[in-house]
Amino acid sequence: MRHPKRNKVDNLAGKGFLFSLSFLWSLLITFHLGDWKYLPIFWTFLSLTLLYVEKKVIGYLPKNKKTATTLVLTFSLLILLAKIISVYDPFKLKPFNEAYYLLLVGTSVGILLKTFIRRENIFLILLIVAITLLFAQPDPYTLVGFILGNVVAADLYGRRRDTISEILGVLAGNIVFAAILMGKWIQIAPHKLWELPIIYAISVFTVILLVFGLQKFLDLFPHMYSDEKLEKLANLSNPLIEEMMLRAPGTYHHSVMVSLLSETLARKLGADPLLTRVGAMFHDIGKLINPQYFIENVNGENPHKNLKPEVSASIIKNHVGEGISLAKKYKLPEEIISFIPEHQGTKLIKYFYYKALEENPNLSEEKFRYPGPIPQSRETAIVMIADTVEAMVRALKNPTAEDIKNTVNKALNLLLEEGQLKKVNFSPEELEKIKKLLTELLLSYYHERIRYPEKPKRVRNV
Repeated sequence: MRHPKRNKVDNLAGKGFLFSLSFLWSLLITFHLGDWKYLPIFWTFLSLTLLYVEKKVIGYLPKNKKTATTLVLTFSLLILLAKIISVYDPFKLKPFNEAYYLLLVGTSVGILLKTFIRRENIFLILLIVAITLLFAQPDPYTLVGFILGNVVAADLYGRRRDTISEILGVLAGNIVFAAILMGKWIQIAPHKLWELPIIYAISVFTVILLVFGLQKFLDLFPHMYSDEKLEKLANLSNPLIEEMMLRAPGTYHHSVMVSLLSETLARKLGADPLLTRVGAMFHDIGKLINPQYFIENVNGENPHKNLKPEVSASIIKNHVGEGISLAKKYKLPEEIISFIPEHQGTKLIKYFYYKALEENPNLSEEKFRYPGPIPQSRETAIVMIADTVEAMVRALKNPTAEDIKNTVNKALNLLLEEGQLKKVNFSPEELEKIKKLLTELLLSYYHERIRYPEKPKRVRNV
């Protein structure tokens, strides 16, 4: 449950965002009309409208509202800047004034949305930004070109998420935007269409610079995480990772193994490999609170030996809540925090539950189940599978290839039977691919090393 003060702060921030957005929209409308006396009227009307629809659309926004609002305000300010420059027309583009939106905004919106919002639908945010553009330039060609160009750019970038795909996204998205603007320009000034290729070429250059520059700038905000910043999060220099290495070396080794397995699975299944790998590194940070109670960190006598099963189960279960608290303390992004509860889902802590049943056959399962939720994304589901399989295989003594294969099948079947993966809906083909990949990866890790022959005694003594 969230703290009441935190809820109050978030609500105030949400209202502040709505008033800021309505003010920007009002500025654009009055700027277009050229009569500033209407500014307070439009601001009041738009503020009340946004406050009314807030609760109806809030559920469709990404979970990290701070990221979404920061992006919307950034793009709205870009559009306002483009509007002001288009009015003064310093580059003498008239009658092609819409070109300033191609040059100064272009398809940066789609790419930056995909950069900072990885797993969730970006269409509502794109629609809000499109409304801002409509207020600035009430023209269907500009609006349609902007939406389609940014959809194309976001799609191309989202497939590989690297520098090349960013550039390709701008090239393709801007050409869609420019082609639709040409539909208007060919009607008003066909004799000047030779300028279009030049405008397009310059727009590609300016939008690429804009994307790279804004990515660096937005990364300065603590709640904003591009891929570059996210990758640095799991470095050994991170205090949480460093502490895990020192205080819970077994958990650290387990997390590294799970992250390697998860990243490979994510690549093969079309999920986000970077997000999956980083999420896997932090999925068990709650074990830092009581590391000695987790089997991978036990070197001597098992501390659970003298505890009641209910107490042991409570300690094990609490690592989820403690992990979430640690993650928030160290300001990890929401996308990473979701791996902490979801990698355990609502699984039963079977060992201690069965032990407790020996004393009380009528015992309820609830005390021995993790609080959940079950995985809500392919990425967290992949980490759950890798975590379960790795732990079960590690418990085997001198496993053979057949042992590993059977354990992988057993682990995956248990998760399916318990309904832990029902929100993700892996296809039968994908499940077979997961089994095959995990078996191959674990076999390559647990294979026996070749024992090289020792030097014979006779030769040694010579």
